[in-house]
Amino acid sequence: MISIFYGQFRRAVCAVTLTLLGTPVVFGQDNMAPDMHWAYASFFGTGWYKVSDTREAFVIRAAPRWTVGEAGFDEEGNRSFDYTFRVPVTLGLARFDFDDIPGIVDLNNASTLSVGFSGDIDIPVTERFSLRPIAEIGYGTELSEGGSAWTWRTEVRSRYMIEAGKLDWALLAGVGITGFEPNDGDSDDFSYVSLATEVSQPIQWMSTQDRQTMLYWHLSYMDFIDEIEFSSGPTRIDSVANYWQFGLAMGRRDEPIKIWFLKFDRLGLAYKYSDTGMLRGITFVFRSIYDL
Repeated sequence: MISIFYGQFRRAVCAVTLTLLGTPVVFGQDNMAPDMHWAYASFFGTGWYKVSDTREAFVIRAAPRWTVGEAGFDEEGNRSFDYTFRVPVTLGLARFDFDDIPGIVDLNNASTLSVGFSGDIDIPVTERFSLRPIAEIGYGTELSEGGSAWTWRTEVRSRYMIEAGKLDWALLAGVGITGFEPNDGDSDDFSYVSLATEVSQPIQWMSTQDRQTMLYWHLSYMDFIDEIEFSSGPTRIDSVANYWQFGLAMGRRDEPIKIWFLKFDRLGLAYKYSDTGMLRGITFVFRSIYDL
């Protein structure tokens, strides 16, 4: 019973995930240009977003990664780091319409392409507290319009681990800045701070002696120090100052979920919502906020 339930859950999530992986970045079902510059798509990550009830965006960010080393302390107290390198790739479609599936996958529907490179270091400060500085640079282009832009991001994240019975808690914080420099027009950037808590707990009735199934949930808050502005009409400018995110995911303790050649720490969904209601979104959860 347990294995059947877990298998059905996994197949459902896998089907949606693989469908999305085959549908890169999608903007506007009514062929409108995205509100915020396409260069920010990598920052917001995989998911569906709606801004001010007038614009929609569907974003997919695929980022193969390689990790060298393992962060922690040995028996003698010597510190070791891990280094993670990623190659984020983002594609964009000019039009997205479920009633015209052939039109979605048509090569002529591709509108943007961007490729980046990022690196980060997991630095254990104590047994419970760690820091992760991150740096990313990328280059993208609009395939039909000819516009292009260099993108960049730098961030520092922290995590403090707490054990409480069967629950593993983590308190997280981060501060960063991201921006782009186009080949034509003005550059732009915004800075942000974030706070979050993550909790993991075993699901006993879905676990076996050799394999433990985990439920992960998180609550996070991100504040844009420089508000993100977007147009909601010919004469209307709105802005997003912050958003909350609540997410649930499932996985296995100390064992990744494997789908063909892909590996995920966990699979789940998260809901984003700004205080003013200007920004709403549903995103996929593949790993801890600290490891993104």
